[in-house]
Amino acid sequence: MKSPFLKQARLWALLGLLSAVQAAYAQDEKPRLRYLELGLGITSHRLQDPAVSPMAYIGAPLAIELGFEKRKPHSISRLALAGDIGRLASKNATELRPMASSYFQIDLSYQYLRRLPPLSTGRFTWFLGGRYRWHNSIRLTPQNDTGFISFFIANSISVSVRGETAFQLFGRQVELGWTGALPLLSHVIRPSYLNVYNYLDPEHDWLKERLEASEVLTLNRFQGLQSRLELTYPIAGENQLRFAYDWGFYHYDGLRRVNAARHGFTVGIRIRI
Repeated sequence: MKSPFLKQARLWALLGLLSAVQAAYAQDEKPRLRYLELGLGITSHRLQDPAVSPMAYIGAPLAIELGFEKRKPHSISRLALAGDIGRLASKNATELRPMASSYFQIDLSYQYLRRLPPLSTGRFTWFLGGRYRWHNSIRLTPQNDTGFISFFIANSISVSVRGETAFQLFGRQVELGWTGALPLLSHVIRPSYLNVYNYLDPEHDWLKERLEASEVLTLNRFQGLQSRLELTYPIAGENQLRFAYDWGFYHYDGLRRVNAARHGFTVGIRIRI
């Protein structure tokens, strides 16, 4: 007959082994990280809107970004709100024909990515997932009678990929990351003659008429690409500085087509919470 002492010794040995395995696993697994982000920068826009003007409008609006990012050992999720505000003008503008617009852009996006273990065995770590983006751009052009207000709204579901690597710079571990997103399905709102109001019909619903000018499109009718290159540098308090370059474009192949391209440079701080 086995003694009770021997049974207790085996039980304690088993518990000790399980604790050691759990501790070793916890040391290998990266901690969960959460960051609040604030960024400021400048952009370069080029916009063609033939429904309002045959000329291309260019400018350098200011950019502001707010974000929240959560990183786990095998996933990344990010909620971001970005806005551009400034002035666009045509190269053919004159003093008598200013051909200038006040430009406002708002982007709200949510991205979720999962790590790809088969592709993350070398220096680079790769992620694959999806992204939702609500894009709204508004242009005010006072010199146009029929197109004083023009806007473009697109709700897009995209496939997204991200690659990351790390290296030493000035004695700190710096992270370099690239993210790309390709819209697969989009709901586009693109009305015309936005400042014309039907005064003959008091019950005329101006907003409803504009929102009805929408359609659901796949990537063959609404081509676009969003690319972001980031350099993250650690600072005091487990916070980070982030330098980012964004490039993106879209082409709406509809009755009132639009072509738009954007470059953006931002510097931001990421506060760990």
